[in-house]
Amino acid sequence: MELGMNQLRTTILRLVQHSERTNLIILSILVGLCSGIGVWLFSTAIEVLQDLHANIHDINPLYSVAILVGTGLLVGWIMQSFIGEERHHGVAGIMEAVALGGGRMRYYRMPYKIFASILSIGGGASVGPEDPSVQIGANIGSFFGQKLHFSEEQMRLLVGAGSASAISAVFNAPIAGVFFALEIVLGEFTSGAFGVVVLSSVVSSVFVKAVEIHGPELGIRDYALGGVAEVPFYVLLGLIAAPIAVIFMRMVYWQHDFWHHVHLPRPYKTALAGVIVGVVAIFYPEIMGTGRETMTEVLNSGGAEEFGLTLLLGLVVAKMVMTSISLGSGFVGGIFAPSLFVGATFGGAYGYVIEQLLPNANTGNPAAFAIAGMAAVMAGVVRAPITAILLIFEVTDDYQLILPIMLTTVICLIIAERFEPYGIYSLSLRRKGLDIHHGRDVDVMQSVFVSEAMVKPAPTIRCDATLTQLRDRFREAHTKAVCVVNEQGILIGIATMSDLQRAYEASNGQPLTQTVKEIMTTNLITITPDEPVWNAIRRMGTRGIGSLPVVDVHDEQKVVGLVRRHDIMRVYNIAIARKWEAQYHETQIRLNTLIGEKVIEVKLNSRSPIVGQRVQDVTWPQECIIASIRRDRRIILPHGYTKLVAGDALIVVIDPKCEHELYQLVSTETKVPQQPI
Repeated sequence: MELGMNQLRTTILRLVQHSERTNLIILSILVGLCSGIGVWLFSTAIEVLQDLHANIHDINPLYSVAILVGTGLLVGWIMQSFIGEERHHGVAGIMEAVALGGGRMRYYRMPYKIFASILSIGGGASVGPEDPSVQIGANIGSFFGQKLHFSEEQMRLLVGAGSASAISAVFNAPIAGVFFALEIVLGEFTSGAFGVVVLSSVVSSVFVKAVEIHGPELGIRDYALGGVAEVPFYVLLGLIAAPIAVIFMRMVYWQHDFWHHVHLPRPYKTALAGVIVGVVAIFYPEIMGTGRETMTEVLNSGGAEEFGLTLLLGLVVAKMVMTSISLGSGFVGGIFAPSLFVGATFGGAYGYVIEQLLPNANTGNPAAFAIAGMAAVMAGVVRAPITAILLIFEVTDDYQLILPIMLTTVICLIIAERFEPYGIYSLSLRRKGLDIHHGRDVDVMQSVFVSEAMVKPAPTIRCDATLTQLRDRFREAHTKAVCVVNEQGILIGIATMSDLQRAYEASNGQPLTQTVKEIMTTNLITITPDEPVWNAIRRMGTRGIGSLPVVDVHDEQKVVGLVRRHDIMRVYNIAIARKWEAQYHETQIRLNTLIGEKVIEVKLNSRSPIVGQRVQDVTWPQECIIASIRRDRRIILPHGYTKLVAGDALIVVIDPKCEHELYQLVSTETKVPQQPI
């Protein structure tokens, strides 16, 4: 009897121990189902509005202009009245919430954002449905996590599960949804995260397939790789797609900054952008909305044979510009679908050109290049190569081109990272001072580069100079090492104060007749400006030297600078300050997320009227709390008697309605955060 009770007790304890994991799995299934339902309703509403708008556009294209103006006014009013200012829109905001806010999101705002998204996409703005869809799934996951008082780690997993479910539902691509959540939202591949995300994504996909019985999202004819001769053409496609992806990203942020400086109420901004998009849509109606029908036609046609080369190239430019204007001005939507559209139309045009230039070459169907172009441009914009490759595989349901798709995507990604190291979501975070490193803590000396530490131009001396001239050069440059170059300016060695001292000791007091070339060190260790300073520290330590010549990235014989030990100590202080600033900024965001109010930083200058006053003597706005004061890299918890001095940075928790009153009070030039994209 006692043995049976012990076994029962052991079983109960095991169930209790595993209950948290069991609850998380059950909840991930629920999140997947709710996300699938939410995204399906969202997509259905968009399709209804798009069909209605298309019928009106067919009657008279000018009606589209009026619709976009009215839609812009309504969307701008909704976002201004019910959402207000956001640090980040869409996926970037979810990434910040997962990394810094423990997965806590303001789910009560979701209905307003989704309604604005439906109006934006259905009304004809050149944006995609994936960002709002991910918002639906992520907010549902966060809602359940907060209501059930889950831990931050569990809540992050639920937000990731909701994000995967959304991509799975909107694109009918459950595998891509899983890797989107792992690559972009969570930023880590762990067994625990993988199981939760997969369950949620599968449940969402099963629901959508049950209510919508159709084939792949962009079902196409079977295209197979014609032969090895085609491979160079896919490599070239990746090379050309990279700058297109980078230009697209920079255009989005350029328009974001441009519209931020347009001093109009938000409804008028979106209405004005609606006029621009509507006028362009008269000539290129394909750019409105998601562009799914156009992409399907490109993939199922002979590329440019039916569309025409001029039309396809015009669509590439028009889609990039109109998407940038739509997002920058305040319409609500995503960039997944526009990047796929740009990739498909550009790839179709590229395939047609190759076919015309080389009619006898075995290049296959030109439309096959459109498929590879979709994956390449999307990976270049979002920087999620696995997601891009799997998404194209799933939305086309064609495995035959997986190898050229992978090749084109990787080539595009490598080249794009040379021009712009960060994807569109990570770049949004970095523009606000956040550099999120998922799953690891980066050493501070990995965050600064040789270009920040080196002396430039490098102190140099000709190899045929005398040792007396070398001594004078040391004094003139205030250095203990100089780079030695020949008559053509090519780096051939390095000379140090120690080399000169040994030459004097070996002369036994006799006049020195040697040249620099005879005493210099020719066995050089060099470094390039784009390498982290940690690499310089490691190479100096290996050889026991105190200086490294810095050479051009593309020419190892061209010296561009010199990095020394005391230069490294200087940038170490910079790195520490930079990391401190980042941690301080992240803490501020966490506070903002937890309390639900706005947290701003107000810097006081010498002209501020409250400088010199005590905190208790200032008449602060009613809904305002001074949380802390940052002074000379110190954090001060303010008291009533704390005296405010010039240079103080006040961390203020405030009702957004009182923000303008605070700025008037301090009368200082405080930068108001930009409207997020």
